[in-house]
Amino acid sequence: MSNKKLSFLGIAAIISVVLAVFVWQYDSNKKSVSAGRGSLIQGLDTAAIAEISIQKAGKSISLKRVDNGFAVVNKSMYPASNREINELITACLDVKTVEVCTKDKANHKDLGVTEENADGIVKFLDSKGDVITGIVVGIQKDNGMSYARLVNSDEVWLVQSVPWLKPSPTDYVVTELVSVNKDDIVSVQVGSPDGKYTIVAEPNSGKAILQGVPAGKKQKDSDCDAVFSVMTSLAFDDVNAVADKADLKFDREYTCLLADSTLYTISIAQKDSKTYIKCNSEFTDKEPVKKEQSVESQEALKKKEAKLLAKEKAVNFQQTCDGWVYEVAEYKAKNLTKPKQELVEDIVVDANAPAETKKPENPA
Repeated sequence: MSNKKLSFLGIAAIISVVLAVFVWQYDSNKKSVSAGRGSLIQGLDTAAIAEISIQKAGKSISLKRVDNGFAVVNKSMYPASNREINELITACLDVKTVEVCTKDKANHKDLGVTEENADGIVKFLDSKGDVITGIVVGIQKDNGMSYARLVNSDEVWLVQSVPWLKPSPTDYVVTELVSVNKDDIVSVQVGSPDGKYTIVAEPNSGKAILQGVPAGKKQKDSDCDAVFSVMTSLAFDDVNAVADKADLKFDREYTCLLADSTLYTISIAQKDSKTYIKCNSEFTDKEPVKKEQSVESQEALKKKEAKLLAKEKAVNFQQTCDGWVYEVAEYKAKNLTKPKQELVEDIVVDANAPAETKKPENPA
């Protein structure tokens, strides 16, 4: 055989090997993609979800569907945040698989996907209490991926972006009760068994001014402002049904009047170094909004609309808070209950200042 033919056969052999490797790699990648890439949960009918069960950090949380939303069973059926529920469901549906790690249940413990040692578990149940689907989240690897499986399957996957399961029932509710614009506050009043005091907004500057400052004293501006501004962001740390806190004595009160005639009333109780509040609101402008027969100006219509919206907001706040007792943070509690004597300080007289000469009175 000539050298030319031998060279040709050698080249053909090399090409064959290269093609074989290419085909093998393509086939392997194709199998990996078809077997691995995709959503862990497929075809979930969210309308069929009647309950969501969450296990995290040794705690169990139950969220049950009520009307068009969910409520937290652990908190006497306090309304859950629609945003939190939607984000939880979306996060579960967004879990993407990379590859199958095992189908053997005996390996579950080592991967952290048993009911007992999982990092977190979320289950979606139907109206009969049967599990529709759910995810058991296991050990996270150094590359950020985690082991996970469906609650009704022994197949364990390496997945991306597991859902962040929050461990507290209050993580699934809206903890902010109210947030008003400071410029809209007309006055606040703080009452206790020792008496009451009032702080008003100075007409031009909006500065918080303490009423009835004793002679020889002056107000502490920052402290007065903190008390005056409580309702700009009032949130809670925990919530309970009124019936579960029947032993509390609400002997303090904080009221806040807004320029639109909304009056917020916060009843306050203190026990075991904790502060609890009950909230109420009233729209004090009782004059009904009437439609005039003549054509009204845009300004007049806007005023009427603003009044109706303010009234609706007050009613909604009252309905949301009715029947509930909220525990508030210590720093917020201090501003709700601060005694008047802590809002004033002595006027310091400069010893080097010239004495003020008293002008003689005009003769009669």
